[in-house]
Amino acid sequence: RGTRRDPGPARPALTPPSPRRYRLSPRGERPRARVGLGCLPLPGRPLSVPAAPLRWVPAAWRGLRPRYEHATFLPGAGPPRLWVFGGAHPAGNRSCLQVLEPETGTWESPAVRGLQPQPRTFHTSSAAVGARLFVFGGGHRGAEPVRDQQLHVFDTATLTWSQPDTQGEPPSPRHGHAVVAVGTRLFIHGGLAGNVFHSDLFCLDTNAMRWVRISATGDVPGGRASHSSAAFKDHLYIFGGMGPAGALDTTYKYHTGTQQWTLLQFESPLPAGRLDHAMCVIPWPAGTHGDTGASTAGTEAPASAGDRAGPVQQGPGECCAEDTEDSTEDSTVQLLLVFGGMDTQGQMHGDCLVTRIE
Repeated sequence: RGTRRDPGPARPALTPPSPRRYRLSPRGERPRARVGLGCLPLPGRPLSVPAAPLRWVPAAWRGLRPRYEHATFLPGAGPPRLWVFGGAHPAGNRSCLQVLEPETGTWESPAVRGLQPQPRTFHTSSAAVGARLFVFGGGHRGAEPVRDQQLHVFDTATLTWSQPDTQGEPPSPRHGHAVVAVGTRLFIHGGLAGNVFHSDLFCLDTNAMRWVRISATGDVPGGRASHSSAAFKDHLYIFGGMGPAGALDTTYKYHTGTQQWTLLQFESPLPAGRLDHAMCVIPWPAGTHGDTGASTAGTEAPASAGDRAGPVQQGPGECCAEDTEDSTEDSTVQLLLVFGGMDTQGQMHGDCLVTRIE
């Protein structure tokens, strides 16, 4: 069991409890506020608390062509290699692929075969199934999507683009939609076309190559675009985005088995509404043994620790996790991590937010 270092006020738990949102403040020089970015956990590098405090570390990588609102993905097979596709830059949209060579820290532009998609924005970090990236829709110019309703598939093992035949009615042209893979199924939610915000949900079985529009139940989200998405087990999650009334601050989860949406409720204040941010699921080592003295957010001021997660209403130096001596970290919980984004007035965010998912 953990031991208290002094008999003062109760210290908060090592593991962020649910359902609350927390501001995560890693040490080091954090990135500038930004939009249209990607965020992925690198396999084989688990987080360790408190032995290895979270820290921002500048990556001395070379050769990446500047872009935003691009796809970022890690193939599910083979050594972890980070890929990017598409996106926008000041001169227009891109259609190229680049891959990071981890040994040299260099972004390479491999020669690819097949018919590649037309240039587009395609903002997702969760559209890969195994070794393949699935591309549908994307942005052309302003609020207009590309008119292409073809499915494009890039195989990282063969460096080949293909356009497989699909069955069923595909989604209408759109951009800013959420694209997330759950097992071998690809889900597409929402998006924007001109002044129309979509709220529909589609599923593509990547084995049968059949599109199905899902008649979901529960707390069905309203139309939105530029929201983030991530998946864990049989749930997919969406957060934020932009709707007809402006930037959104809500989080929903969808159960792929029951086909039901649930609006997540939080005890702590919601973060600022945002769009064009990044989100992913990260593992968080949890101390299931140890007298950590959990406190309720907003009732006691936790001790300061710059690399822990603090309730979202607190300042960036405050925290929800205090090191306790002799604590045992023998389990792992999953957190949704959100970084960056902006509101509809152009205010960009550079904060990290986390919430525990069940």
